[in-house]
Amino acid sequence: MFINNDNESRTEDINNRFPKGVEVVVSATIENNDGKILLIQSSKWFNKWMMPAGHIEPGERMVEALKREIKEETGLDIEPKENLSFEELVNSKDFHRPAHFIYFDFLCKLKDGDEIELDKREINDYVWVTPEEGLKMDLAESFSETIKKYIKYKSKFSC
Repeated sequence: MFINNDNESRTEDINNRFPKGVEVVVSATIENNDGKILLIQSSKWFNKWMMPAGHIEPGERMVEALKREIKEETGLDIEPKENLSFEELVNSKDFHRPAHFIYFDFLCKLKDGDEIELDKREINDYVWVTPEEGLKMDLAESFSETIKKYIKYKSKFSC
């Protein structure tokens, strides 16, 4: 049997750089009744602005993970409407540790009001903004692309 030590060392190197492996996460582009979207500030992302997001737990469906994460982080009850995009982010300069994310962003509507109860362990601040205002903010890597995809999606339905 032939063992390729180069392949083993490469795998070990990758595992050392990404100790959590590939992480699958969901994020929410949440619209309020005024057509504004929710952005949050997280210390994990060096206080840059982003959409609320979180990990999918083993055995958990994406939509259930999304509802759980948003409820935990913001206190909001949401209704996911559409998967806007899926992307990959490897070693973001804005994230606090090495990570390889596969993420799915969903368009979400509020079930009730937009009263926020922040989980201060996860989130430092929040703001409701128009997508155009959001693009002018100090966004974490890849979130400007998410907002642009949201704008493109919404433009399909406005006459």
